[in-house]
Amino acid sequence: MKVSEKIIIRNNINIMSQSMKTIDLTLEITSDMITFPGYPMPALLKWSKFETQGYMSEVAFLSTHTGTHMDAPYHFTPNGPTIDQIEVHRYICSNALLIRIQKNSNQLITRNDIESKCKYEIKEKDTIVLSTGWEKEIKQKDNYIKNNPGLSKDAAEYLVEKSINAVAIDCPSIDVGNESKYIAHEILLSSQILVVENLCNLHKFSNKKFNLIITPLKFVGASGSPIRAIGIEE
Repeated sequence: MKVSEKIIIRNNINIMSQSMKTIDLTLEITSDMITFPGYPMPALLKWSKFETQGYMSEVAFLSTHTGTHMDAPYHFTPNGPTIDQIEVHRYICSNALLIRIQKNSNQLITRNDIESKCKYEIKEKDTIVLSTGWEKEIKQKDNYIKNNPGLSKDAAEYLVEKSINAVAIDCPSIDVGNESKYIAHEILLSSQILVVENLCNLHKFSNKKFNLIITPLKFVGASGSPIRAIGIEE
């Protein structure tokens, strides 16, 4: 490669990086954070110290469904793939569609909501990101975890019809808070659609389409994993 070509490539990369807006969509994991009822509170324990071993390390204890996390199909489908069996290309969502659908306690997101609010045609392998505004309730812990909005049965079935890659939401569950049968979970996960829950900072996007990176840990045999969710807006 000629020197001039290298300079052009370097300049193009610099221009691209300057024009991109990177947004962290991930909740912090702390010992007093909100967890799903019945799940353990996360703990980060000091394991080594500079004074004794010469380096720092920690041991983490937490549910695989803590904070901003991904559900693998195995979470609700006994024969479905576990988190380590999902093809890694599915974690790089180059066509994430942001749909703003303001909802309150225990309100359902319907098929009509999605069709009327989405600014783009939903295509196969798209990733749907639902911004309900519910993340503002996170300081009201009981309300946030028990009364969140979520997908209706017809909305979940509609997304299955569209053969999307994943659906993500700024709520602790893809199912509405007062739903005890987890209908949306079962519909989506049994159709191999990934579910991402507990996103934050969706209000920082100005565009309705962006790139989304959702990277779980490779826990062998697990039903889910905490993730670092990153949105990249050009």
